[in-house]
Amino acid sequence: MNTPSMRHPPVHAFHAPSMSHISSRVSPPQSVLRPQMNPFRPSQKCHTRTAPRRLFSARGIITKANGIIRRLFSKAKREPPPEDVFEGREKELENSSSILCEEPNIQWDQKRGLTIEALPNEVLLEVFDCHRLLTLDSASSGLWEWHRLAHVCQKWRAIVFASPHRLDLRLVYTYAKPVRESVDCWPALPIVIWYPTERLVPEDEGNVVAALRYPDRICEINLTVTRSLLAKSFVLLRAPFPALERLRLRSQDTMRSLILPTAFLGGAAPRLHDIHLDSTAFPMLPQVLLSAHELVSLRLDDIPNSGYISPEFFATGLSVTTQLEYLKISFLSPILQRNTASSTRSHAVLPALTDFQFRGDVDYLENLATKIDAPALERFTVTLFEQSSFNIPQLSKFIGRTRTLRSPHQTSIELSEAEIVVTHDFRLSSPSPSSGKFKLQVLYEEEDLQMATLVHISRQLSASLASPERLDVVASYDLFVWRDLGEADAVQWLEFLRLFPGVRRLEVSSTLASIVASAFEQVTRTSDILPSLSELHMGGSQASTSSSIEGFAAVRERSGRPVSVHYQSGEFDS
Repeated sequence: MNTPSMRHPPVHAFHAPSMSHISSRVSPPQSVLRPQMNPFRPSQKCHTRTAPRRLFSARGIITKANGIIRRLFSKAKREPPPEDVFEGREKELENSSSILCEEPNIQWDQKRGLTIEALPNEVLLEVFDCHRLLTLDSASSGLWEWHRLAHVCQKWRAIVFASPHRLDLRLVYTYAKPVRESVDCWPALPIVIWYPTERLVPEDEGNVVAALRYPDRICEINLTVTRSLLAKSFVLLRAPFPALERLRLRSQDTMRSLILPTAFLGGAAPRLHDIHLDSTAFPMLPQVLLSAHELVSLRLDDIPNSGYISPEFFATGLSVTTQLEYLKISFLSPILQRNTASSTRSHAVLPALTDFQFRGDVDYLENLATKIDAPALERFTVTLFEQSSFNIPQLSKFIGRTRTLRSPHQTSIELSEAEIVVTHDFRLSSPSPSSGKFKLQVLYEEEDLQMATLVHISRQLSASLASPERLDVVASYDLFVWRDLGEADAVQWLEFLRLFPGVRRLEVSSTLASIVASAFEQVTRTSDILPSLSELHMGGSQASTSSSIEGFAAVRERSGRPVSVHYQSGEFDS
């Protein structure tokens, strides 16, 4: 899961009114959109001057409004209202105001001058809601200027404030916008604290502390925390936050992690949907998770050693998060010596989890893998810190317990001086629009152990993963700068390739072409290596590897299983 985008508009952070998504044929005149009025005086009325407009009959209004509403719903990807939503409104429209059309140079009837007031309240509400969805889905900032609608006139204000849940009204407080001077001027709407990136100044810290005094109204916190702010708000952060839905905290001090109070959030947050902690230690997080039955996304980035949570304690907290779809556990550095022996038999089944990312020690992952199941998992990314050995039997079994990550159609191997990356791609059954992926990244410093590590890992994974149809192997150009390739390397490559009996297409980068060709040169029987192979694509020049490859091709030809060989200068296109 990526960095969350802003979902709610800051009350004071708007730049200009935006009604561009509403058709000009039902839009109020531009002077209505920019009234000169005090935003904190609801009783003030808007007085506008109108340009010449064209009049429509009641039936014409109904027809045009229906078309406009349906187009708005289509853009917002929502089910439109029934076509007869305006039926029975003819008399009401004729006795009231009419809709103006942006067509100049048409004679204006002063006696029958009509306005957008003619639209019923429920239709205006639909227009406002479609405008909200279109703004949030746009590629720009995604700010919805709902407060400008409330400033147009008393009717619009009444409609907006009568539907706070439908329109998802929020008061968002951010940099240099004083809470104490404005929070009481608005209805008791949910509050968002939004300080995601910039460094906080003392005035900002005071603003955050003021907003935290309304814990029962705070629905979202996106905050870069300083140590001084944490000290000022220590008591306030221990209060319950019953309305909190989204929590994102990060430390402003990049050199020192943030440690949250033990009783943070009062130890419970029943409405939490999204948690993202960055460089933040929260050892009591599993206790909060036990109350977060609606949690959808849990992202823990750069967990410091002070934020260590044992695998069994973690699994206990996750056991109630049956709606969890995205999980990321990323440690900042290798874990200091910890006792990971299991004292309980806690086990969590995560039926909705589709995306899981882990970065840390192999021992921690192995322990956690025995305590969780994710049958619907579609994307699994693992990064393992350097270890003396990489034994992953429990990881292999965990993958085997999923429904989708078992039969890859393609496997890619990438080798470099500092890491091995193994990527398995899966075809998912419809209606899933994306493809499945399991990516394993192993960090190391001992280059001499690279192939031995790759063979060891691949052999363990082959117990749960079927052989793919396509195998790509790529290496960086500087991989063999400091050491010569020998016969031992060719033997290890043969051992590696024997783990893929179902491969029909093999692609080898130019960096590895000579060593793989040397491995093929040792093949004397077709069953020894890649028995299903039918296509071989070699990077680099044909002259450097042709003799070895021709011998392999001849063996396959005699056995009745021919292989077509293709050469490509440079790297092949994977």
